[in-house]
Amino acid sequence: MEFTIMTRVYWNCYRWPGRTFNFTLFQILRRIARSGYRAVDLCEYPLEFWPLTMKEEDKKKLKSELEALGLRASGITIPTFSPGLELIPVKEDREIIVERIMKAIELIYYLEGKTVMYGICPVEIFGTPRDKTYQWTLEIFRRCAPLAEDRGIDIAVEFVNRAFPSSESINEFLDEVGFDNVGLCLEVGNINARPRDEPLLEHMERCKDRIKLVHIVDPLNEKWLKEIGVNMESVIRKLKELGYDGYLVMEGFAKSIDCSKLDDEVSKTIKYLRELIKRL
Repeated sequence: MEFTIMTRVYWNCYRWPGRTFNFTLFQILRRIARSGYRAVDLCEYPLEFWPLTMKEEDKKKLKSELEALGLRASGITIPTFSPGLELIPVKEDREIIVERIMKAIELIYYLEGKTVMYGICPVEIFGTPRDKTYQWTLEIFRRCAPLAEDRGIDIAVEFVNRAFPSSESINEFLDEVGFDNVGLCLEVGNINARPRDEPLLEHMERCKDRIKLVHIVDPLNEKWLKEIGVNMESVIRKLKELGYDGYLVMEGFAKSIDCSKLDDEVSKTIKYLRELIKRL
């Protein structure tokens, strides 16, 4: 297993109008490099990091900066909306998310990363029944999966439990997609994106062959983790048992942290995770 951290962990430290590609993104990358993490999960954000409109010179600049800092781009996170653009009744508008996923695949391939993450919640909306929004959502992944497969990229799907209440419903959706490189983004800390009525370890066992990415939140916050039914040692041990060798993504903290203390708190998480992996 390898560790990576989302750029959005630092977003609260950079409020508008500071959020731009040349200003904030590169500051965040330098802070991550100093923290002890050796990989970064790049989160889409207009102006700061937006593959849909990135120029070639910006791609080259980003790759050069990552190399200079000794960082790898592990993957790209496309913002999750619940429900998302794939549920818009107008076909032309639904094409926006297809294009975004395709652009993300090409960019993370260029940066030599592994995953593109997108979250879904096909529900009845705008007078469109759930069975139709479900089919539209399937179509998104069926169209994007061949390009990702050709580039050696996995698409990790976050399943909002409003629409996917069980591991069985998740597995059924992935079976219908029909591509091995489209799988589960296992949500350890986000209780809205894993089955509410299944213990986490049981969910992991039921989806064991589907896990493409793992999201964790505030791994040192034992009190909060216990409240949501998570024991980090048990999670890591289970991932090892399942033979998972992908990335664990640190996606944030459950508590508010002052920006002046954020770097120290981030460094503590990577130190803890490395020691935990070594010990187990």
